[in-house]
Amino acid sequence: MKNVDIFSENFRPHFIGIGGASMSGLAKFFLVRGAEVSGSDRETSLATEKLKKLGAKVNVPHKASAVHGASAAIYTSAIDKFNPEIQEAERLGIPILKRSEVLGAILKSFRTAVCVSGSHGKTTATAMIAEILIGAGKDPAVFLGGESKVFGNFRSGDGVAVAEACEYKRNFLDIAPDIAVVLNIDDDHPDTYSSMEEEIAAFSLFSKNSLAVINADDENAVRTAPVSSVTFGIDRPAVYSAKRIAKKDGGYAFTLYVRGAKKERIVLPVLGRHNVYNALAAIAVCDLLKIPFGKIKSGLAGFGGVKRRNEFLGVYKNARVFADYAHHPTEIAATIKEFKERKVKTLCVFQPHTYSRTKKLMPAFIRALCAADGVIVYKTYPAREKSDISGDAFTLYGALKPVYKGDCFYAGDEKTLKRLADKLIRNYGVILFLGAGDMYFVAKNNFLPKI
Repeated sequence: MKNVDIFSENFRPHFIGIGGASMSGLAKFFLVRGAEVSGSDRETSLATEKLKKLGAKVNVPHKASAVHGASAAIYTSAIDKFNPEIQEAERLGIPILKRSEVLGAILKSFRTAVCVSGSHGKTTATAMIAEILIGAGKDPAVFLGGESKVFGNFRSGDGVAVAEACEYKRNFLDIAPDIAVVLNIDDDHPDTYSSMEEEIAAFSLFSKNSLAVINADDENAVRTAPVSSVTFGIDRPAVYSAKRIAKKDGGYAFTLYVRGAKKERIVLPVLGRHNVYNALAAIAVCDLLKIPFGKIKSGLAGFGGVKRRNEFLGVYKNARVFADYAHHPTEIAATIKEFKERKVKTLCVFQPHTYSRTKKLMPAFIRALCAADGVIVYKTYPAREKSDISGDAFTLYGALKPVYKGDCFYAGDEKTLKRLADKLIRNYGVILFLGAGDMYFVAKNNFLPKI
């Protein structure tokens, strides 16, 4: 890795975009090791404040001088080449490393590395595996792309390393796991892959040299399966399968079968039938790691969940408030379906994430949102992209409105969103905030009591 020894006692990493979930987790890894850590971000956040308390030097906003004295500048794929710190590092000859390169090098230092990939569910499945291992006393190190309610986005440990593997910009190809999970493959990054064939090929490269754990019910995932793989599923034959799936209050229960043999009745305390797949993946991994089924069962029964994944936030004007990270039509459809099947009238507030995804998948977004009882489309969260009216939230709303039967509105700012929700909420039992941008914080700031 560019002749950089990240394990040197004198290594001083600088993280460009340190407030991101994955980046702040890596920063914590080096802080735990006693390294002098610095970083920068566009704005202050809870993540940057936590890192400061742990001893990191954090600059807001980005500035060229922030990288001075660093052994390496580590950046996320959201950072472009015109960032002043990237340019200053190049001028000074400071090594510039991708986040995924650093994560890959860290994972190589562990005896066993488990990496979870997929277009949907990888944060939850990773957290499930981690909590089972923690409950079994295995002391895992964990690198999470979200926020576990139990251990946050990073856990220091000497056992198995468990991490998310992100397909964006093919970042997961910088990682060489011992066990590679492929949950599913969907058309989620049109700015990275020109076709599904190209994306499936990338997942195949990710898993080909690993013991792969593959979703047998996902046709795209099955196409990546190397010879050394095991399967999990519900509908098709699989090594690990779930039968007699039933809704429970706030979750699901199912009977686990392994190689056709009945094992345990599993209780899963989280909403969403898709989480049965995540649980099966976690079960397969932990069984491969020789965790007893009793420990696996208890670990899943006590699963604490992940923030922004069907997370219950509180009550607003007699309606229950939930937030979910869903930003792809497949995820939106699954989340809306969950509440409809529980016969709860739901007002869905959706924030599109990136113009390119919205533009390419516009018909699918419309189909998914049409299943909701009521919809408010909130302004686009552009993330790394420049404005594109053809993939804008208002364009989505304009295409949705003529075909939607029910309450359908657009909110271009928080004040408008609050006014619309206040007007509509008396007719709904749930208000559901969907999106991968700042929707979560908009919900918490405007629809929850201030403490």
